[in-house]
Amino acid sequence: MALPFVLGLAVGAGAVVAFNKSDKLKKVANTLFDKSKDVASSSIEKSKEKVEDVKQTINATAECIKEKKEQAALVEDSTEELETKAKEKEE
Repeated sequence: MALPFVLGLAVGAGAVVAFNKSDKLKKVANTLFDKSKDVASSSIEKSKEKVEDVKQTINATAECIKEKKEQAALVEDSTEELETKAKEKEE
């Protein structure tokens, strides 16, 4: 039965203290907000850098695969030409 009364006193006292120190609380809140804003923007910059690195890696990998396919096609064409020439000599 005394618990709601004690809880009410604690909440009321907290409200009075917060009201009396509202200027200090505003300063602390602004400082925390500014810090969190800085952290968020630095995180965004780091994320953008990582995304750019991943894009470059993907593009480099795609170019490498394309070059290997072209080389394989050239080797295949060369092999076919050699086989054709060998058949012509046999005839």
